Parts: sequence; structure tokens; C-alpha cells
Amino acid sequence: MRKIIAQKISLPLFDRIKGTEIRNLLKFYERTVNWTQREIKEYQLERLKDLLNHAYQNVPFYKKMFDRNNITPADINCLDDLKRIPPLTRNDLQNYSDNLISTNYNLKKCYKGSSSGSTGEPVVYYHDKKGSSAGISAGYFGWSFSGWNFGEKGLHIWGNPRVVNVEWKRLSSRLKVKLFNHYKFPAYKLTENNQFNELISVLKKEKFKFIDGYTNAIYLLADYIKKNQINIGRYKYILTTGENLQSYQRKLINEVLGDVYDGYGCGEINGIAYECRICKSYHIVEPHVIVEYDEKIIGSDGSMEMIITDLDNYVFPFIRYKNGDMAVPIREKDVGCKIKFPRLNSISGRVSDIIDLPNGGFLSVPSFFGSMLLKQVSGILQYQIERITKSKLIIKLVVNQDF
Repeated sequence: MRKIIAQKISLPLFDRIKGTEIRNLLKFYERTVNWTQREIKEYQLERLKDLLNHAYQNVPFYKKMFDRNNITPADINCLDDLKRIPPLTRNDLQNYSDNLISTNYNLKKCYKGSSSGSTGEPVVYYHDKKGSSAGISAGYFGWSFSGWNFGEKGLHIWGNPRVVNVEWKRLSSRLKVKLFNHYKFPAYKLTENNQFNELISVLKKEKFKFIDGYTNAIYLLADYIKKNQINIGRYKYILTTGENLQSYQRKLINEVLGDVYDGYGCGEINGIAYECRICKSYHIVEPHVIVEYDEKIIGSDGSMEMIITDLDNYVFPFIRYKNGDMAVPIREKDVGCKIKFPRLNSISGRVSDIIDLPNGGFLSVPSFFGSMLLKQVSGILQYQIERITKSKLIIKLVVNQDF
């Protein structure tokens, strides 16, 4: 009953309060599962043409870039023609962010975001409400590949101190917890035994169906439970994201907590690819994104750098965006899976190390340094964390005059 209420009442109510379109877009994405590849490609091309025309007319960066390369949106007549457009890089985001903002949007009505990422290069971007709604809906849609249903009771392990102490305290955030049946626990707190015990008390008290959140935080929870021989039962879905899922992490989480379904996205675009319980590979959410690959650099595992186009964000368009992440695409068609979107075998980007501290605690490089510390310091262009000894770290920074 709570699940039906969340789907039919809570989500529409939330959309009305926030001015978002999550429910309608989620229902639309669900219908696309039955589309043929031809229908998907036709939809992508239609959306792409609209986006390119908008960007050329309203976004100074793209107007200049198109003119410099002697191309116009009219030259893009099929998805393969995308290759004529130079990729958007993180350096572009850092150096030309003001020129990447659409001139016909009011930024006060848009969402400002920032990302450090495993590359250590902080960037700032914006989402309009349609783009934000699409990214969130794509994430929920991707979770459904595991069998998950919107409204099932779950625990979200996420957040740095700023997010927890500012964003989570907003009325809309607290309302979302109740409406969506999706509770929260701060990931950054999982550094000492007493905080693990606090989380375990929550898990024992509440009857959650699933757990989602940072890969490393969920792995550390599973490790603590096993080492201390704690029995909290199993969950229907463990939905990991935010950090690369290693095989040893998957094995332990599966053993201790439940079946793992990994998801891939980035803050700039949100939901991109999610693991399927049938074919055990990642399906790309094609109604939301176009994914290409840079085949000039191929890793030993067959991985290639992804080039991603967000079809929904018009205030700050991400067209052929290279965020530095790599994946192993599956070229052959799947047999026996109803979801026909293209697949990835694995995501090999955003690898982050867990740092064991001398006092027994833990730090995770992107979620602690990138999300918690470095986002609060202006003027940082790049960072690198190097572990010298068990008790010594060196933080290397590339800064500009604003530092």
C-alpha cells in the first residue's frame, strides 16, 4: 500500500511542490523499454537536433565552436554525424563555464551543481528543471532494471557535511524522505565504530527493502558487519553508485547484505547506465543520453573513454562530454533480456582508494577530499592525493589566482 501511495500520490505531490516532472518522465522512460532500437535512435536524433539548434542560438560557447569548425546544426543529420562536433572537456567547463550557460534561462530558477570527480578537477554546472527531472527519473528508471519499484522502503547512505547540514535540513528534503519512503544516513559519519553501530541500530529497527549509496560506504558497512559477526538479515537490492565497484567489494556485499546492482552516473548528467538482474550487465538509459566511445585509447580490459551527450539539459548543455570515465562496451546483442538498450560490461572509471587511518577510521578520496574539503576552497583547478606512509598523505594542488 505504501508503495502505491508513493507512486500515485506522493511523487505527483512532490512534482507539484517543486515544479519538477519526475513522475511523467519516469512513466515515459518505462514505456521506452518496449521500443525497438530504430524507435530509440529516431527519438534520440529528434531530441539531439532540438538541443543543437538551441545551443547554437543561445549558448555562446557552442556558437563559437560550431563557427570555428565550419559546421551548423543542420549538418547533423544522423547520430554518426555527432563525431563532427569536438568533444566538451572538463577543461572547457573550468575555463569557459560562463559561456556554456544558455542566455535565455533565468539561473535563479535553475539548480547549481559542482563536481570534483576522481580526476580532481572541480567544475561548476547548472541544470534546468526539465534536465534535473530527467536525470533523477533516469536514475529511478535504471534502478528498476534490478527489479526495484518506486516507493519500496529504503535507506540512502550518502552525503558530506554540507549536504547533510544544509540540504538535508530543508523542508523539501525532509518531506521527500516521508513521501518517497526513502530514509537517509550520512556516509561521512562512517569513520569510527560508534557511527557504524548507530547505522546498524537503524537497520535493525527499520524494515528496509533496499540500501543504496556510495560504494565504499556500503562496502565498509558490510566489512564491519562481517568482522563483528552481526546479524541484520538480507535486503532485496543493494544499489551502489558514486565510486567504482571492485570485484572484491561486490563479493563481500553480496555475501553480507544482499544482491548488488551497480549504477553509473555523474553529477553533471546523472543517470547513465544501470545493472540488470537478467543479463548482469549495465544498460545505457538511451532516452536520456547518447554514449559514444573514444577508440584512440583502449585499456587492457577493452575499456574506452566515454563521450556522453545529455539530451535534456538546455541551460548548460553537455554535448559530447568527456568526463574522464572509461567503460567496457558490449558489442554483441543480448539474448533473453527484455531491455534492448546497449550494454556495458563494466565501468572502469572513478576508481577511488579507501585510506585506512592510524586510529582505525577511514577516508575515501573523492567523497572526503573532493566532496567535503576541496569544494569549500576556491581556486583549485586540480588535486592529487598521494599516500607516502601509513600515517602520511601528501595533497598536491594546482591552483589559480583565486586560491
